Amino acid sequence: MRGFEEIKLNVPQLRVELDQFDAFLSSTTHLKERAEIAPFFKTRKNLVAAIGLTRSEFGFPDRVATELELFGDFACDLASGDSKRKAFLLIEFEDATERSVLGKAAPGKIKPWAPRFEHGFSQLIDWAWRLSFESHSSKAFRRIFGVDDPSIHFLLIAGRDADLGDDDQARIRWRANNITFGAYRMSFLTFDGLLETLRLRLKLSEQQP
Repeated sequence: MRGFEEIKLNVPQLRVELDQFDAFLSSTTHLKERAEIAPFFKTRKNLVAAIGLTRSEFGFPDRVATELELFGDFACDLASGDSKRKAFLLIEFEDATERSVLGKAAPGKIKPWAPRFEHGFSQLIDWAWRLSFESHSSKAFRRIFGVDDPSIHFLLIAGRDADLGDDDQARIRWRANNITFGAYRMSFLTFDGLLETLRLRLKLSEQQP
């Protein structure tokens, strides 16, 4: 079973990996998930761990995983964890293309949700469905997360800011903020939004005494 591994977050290396992420996004307008995005993140564990910092429940990430298996039925692309606070973030990628999040609008209509976004959203539903079968204090949960009663949040990452207007972004945020999957909730970020959020979190941490 592919599971979490311990990591001691290396902040200087994280800065390097954030710069590499910036260059990666700047290198082209659109990116494919399997051919480009997944291989990039799999070799940058500090960056993966730091994605947990997009959640307020995290203090300092100390667990990381790629293709984390969930009871043998499903797997998430990436995962970050803070074992001390028992907080875990399960991450799903989709493409970073023009139509990854919203499709092209017909005349007089709003943009439809894109198949890639709906595919990622359905993945989150399946995770919640499978996780709901197990007690958070069960041996199965401890095997995966290493703690009893973990706090688990889902994050869907897709698309580029340049392809989404302000109204699009507001609509996406509303959907993410108002949808629950039983006991679980989700967040959404574009790849540009992820980079911006991580830069901000790192800057704020450096300003703390």
